[in-house]
Amino acid sequence: MKINIEKNLLVDALNKIVGPTTTKQNFPILSSVLLLAEENKVKFTTTDLDVSIMALQEAEVKESGTIAVPMKRFFSIARELPSEKVKIEKVKNNLLINCGKVEVKINTLDPKEFPQVQEAKGVSLIKLDPQTTEEMIRLTSFSVGYEDVNYVLNGIFFELMENKITLVSTDGKRLSVIKRSLPPNQPAIKTKISFILPVRAVNELYKLVKNKEENIFMFVEDNRVGFDCKDTQFIARPIEGEFPNYAQYIPGETKDKLRADRKELLSALRRANLLSTPDYQGVKLELRKNTLVVYKSTPQLGEVKEELDVKYEGANLEIGFNPNYLTDILKNLEDEGVCFSFFGADKPAVLKREDHIYLLLPMKT
Repeated sequence: MKINIEKNLLVDALNKIVGPTTTKQNFPILSSVLLLAEENKVKFTTTDLDVSIMALQEAEVKESGTIAVPMKRFFSIARELPSEKVKIEKVKNNLLINCGKVEVKINTLDPKEFPQVQEAKGVSLIKLDPQTTEEMIRLTSFSVGYEDVNYVLNGIFFELMENKITLVSTDGKRLSVIKRSLPPNQPAIKTKISFILPVRAVNELYKLVKNKEENIFMFVEDNRVGFDCKDTQFIARPIEGEFPNYAQYIPGETKDKLRADRKELLSALRRANLLSTPDYQGVKLELRKNTLVVYKSTPQLGEVKEELDVKYEGANLEIGFNPNYLTDILKNLEDEGVCFSFFGADKPAVLKREDHIYLLLPMKT
């Protein structure tokens, strides 16, 4: 294999696929990137067996071939090269890198040991808008049960039907649900499609859609789901199991509604949270007519009390929450104002927006 490629294009390709590489000592091949050079393009592939990413990049292919290189070392070297054309050549069991006056030699691995990654061919594709997908992930990913023993909570639940897509996440203490319309000009989905995308795959999808303008395409087949964006494709194995029936936990309407300025409430919660400790996490909200008091008291540390002007016409209420769970949603929204519904001191509070619900269980303070 012998190729010439611009330094910035090489770094860009490696940055797209670095996610799945692992440092498991028992499987060094999974810490590598597979390069396949042919027809003036190089395909870069990484996988950890659950998540696989492939990126195509234009290059001057002098001699086609394939090679497996330790990803971390290769990526680190590529980023430090001068901004010139990079010459890459396979010589026996080594990868030679020449860039300007820099010459580097890296030991390689046997490409035959690299797991085979089956690309999607001939499958039905569902078009997704990248900005909408980015928003949906941003407003659900923080509610994932990252270390939950109930493994079905370790990802985001995707549900597609007709012309709608719904994303749901929960860690048992809070619930995020957001629904949006699919882009037009595609057949309606007659049979419901649902799967749980692991959080590691969710993070890769977020990287793929962030700051993208062109549509991405999703496919679901057998026990895998994939997303295709121009010259980058990633395929993941969904979590097996049944996601909880989230709809049963969402309460109806109430007259006890708090309307507040999002940034003011966020700032007050952050100030109160400065006195939180692992043993004293809760922040108390005291609601009375058109007034909200954010209160936090921690033994041996002190207390903080802040009064906010809000719109509230409900019954007087004192309720405690983990402030991190409130700031998680507030900092990810862009609205000027927010509206929370309350159903009692021992019942969940609910933030509702258009086709978006965030439910949060209270805690003792």
